[in-house]
Amino acid sequence: METKLNRHSTERLTKKDIPFLLGLIVIGLVLFLFYTWSIPLIDPDEPRYASTASDMVMNNNWIVPHFNGAPRINKPPLFYWAIALSYKIFGISEFSARLPATLAAIGTVLITYLWGKRLEDRKNGFWAGVMLMVSPLFFFVSRLCITDMFLTFFICASLYLFFIEYTAANKKNLRRLFLYLLLSMVFLVKGPVGLLLFILITVGFLLWIRDFQSIRSLWYLPGFLLFLGIICAWGIPFWLSLGTKQISALLSQEMSGRFVSGYAHPQPFYYYVPVFFMGFFPWSLFLFIPCIHTLKQRHRMPAEEKRQTYFFCSWLVLSLIFFSLSHSKLMTYILPVSPSVALLTRSLSRWGTKVTFGSSYVWALWLALFVSATIPLALICIMLKWAPTVSGLSTIHMAIPTIVFFVGTVVSICAFFRSRRFLRIIQIFCFANCLVLGIIVAFSAKYLGTFRSTKGMVQNCLADKKNYMLLTYGRTKPSLVFYSGKNVLEIEADTRLETLISDQEGSFYVVMSIHDYQKKQEWIHKNKLHAVCQDNTHVILENTL
Repeated sequence: METKLNRHSTERLTKKDIPFLLGLIVIGLVLFLFYTWSIPLIDPDEPRYASTASDMVMNNNWIVPHFNGAPRINKPPLFYWAIALSYKIFGISEFSARLPATLAAIGTVLITYLWGKRLEDRKNGFWAGVMLMVSPLFFFVSRLCITDMFLTFFICASLYLFFIEYTAANKKNLRRLFLYLLLSMVFLVKGPVGLLLFILITVGFLLWIRDFQSIRSLWYLPGFLLFLGIICAWGIPFWLSLGTKQISALLSQEMSGRFVSGYAHPQPFYYYVPVFFMGFFPWSLFLFIPCIHTLKQRHRMPAEEKRQTYFFCSWLVLSLIFFSLSHSKLMTYILPVSPSVALLTRSLSRWGTKVTFGSSYVWALWLALFVSATIPLALICIMLKWAPTVSGLSTIHMAIPTIVFFVGTVVSICAFFRSRRFLRIIQIFCFANCLVLGIIVAFSAKYLGTFRSTKGMVQNCLADKKNYMLLTYGRTKPSLVFYSGKNVLEIEADTRLETLISDQEGSFYVVMSIHDYQKKQEWIHKNKLHAVCQDNTHVILENTL
């Protein structure tokens, strides 16, 4: 068993770190890439990002992203660039589109390991990384072609570098420059929102520990000039292409529109309470123990341990408040808090070495363990009685992973009863979560491919067609754009098809939902359309002219 490292050895990588780092990389690749070859890009977000990056490669336009023939400027381009680079190396596919998010997830796990190593030792750093990987929200987002994992990586890297610089005895300007470089990447992923989150966490932490002087040290003019230069290298050509009016409208929409008015995905203030609980289950059950311990023992804690715990608590609490105040909410938005959850929960692994800490809160830990067993047991009872076969998922598909997790919980309770070591609970839960999440992915692959993507329909009906026009009745499914490789035109009931196809050579096809197809039979006959292909959710109609 590895002994506790001294301060100097935790600040640099050695040969002893290689097995831990390689282990995390291999586990991450297996977990995050498992079954991705069987799941098409899921509407609406994944194919929208993937298609935009594909347009960059095809048209060699790396400044202004385009989707379906129109500029897509609600996000900066760094994530599109990463996908486009993956396309250049591996070709255009689902694997290439999802690879940048997977690599960002593994990078976040490695930073979590380094942070855990600095706080305790290599073994605890390794398990902090594994805990992060098997957190349900982190696991599923790592497999998706969306920006949230990219933002999480750069936020985590920026906060790690800030904390190293803050706690280091020798301040280094090169480290501060690199911090501003990372902050420019944060901006290029998500815009000003990511920067606001970083500032909120760091300034809130410094105010909490009453280190007002260090707040001023956050400002570093050479670093700011580097940040500004990187942003302008893309921003000036972007501005010249679009103009001030369109960019101002974009900033207003993304800042005040999303955060204040919630024009997209409006949700109540408490939305993230159940999301956090389930997204980081089971760690969310144990997280309150180190937080309460910190508040009660803050006057007796060593200064270094106090700074560390305060920083992670600031990261967790302020991020949740920040996203809860926004009127626009999605469950993936809180992903940047995930490393703090793993690192705070990991501190309970000292249970076996700190008798006072263990005896004071043993009742709370037992309560959390029994709750973790009660939840899957309750779900099993509910599913067996109420859950019908819905959309290709049967009751057994939902019951099996729940039973596996229940068994893992029971085993963890027995292990803790025998050893009184929280690290055993972490290890058992990590193994159980791996099994549960893998089973869920395998069971849901067919469902997601059938009901959340048009890939199968396009490949079955349009793959052999060469010269045709593609229309969609109502809102365009982004997967239709990606898999057909064509710009798709949206039409409504009052659209005159004759005017749209007057100059069109060859056939045209209209994609409709099953619901619209059943309701709009008169409109279909009027426009001389007939169904040529159908799946569980959509119908493809061809003209009979």
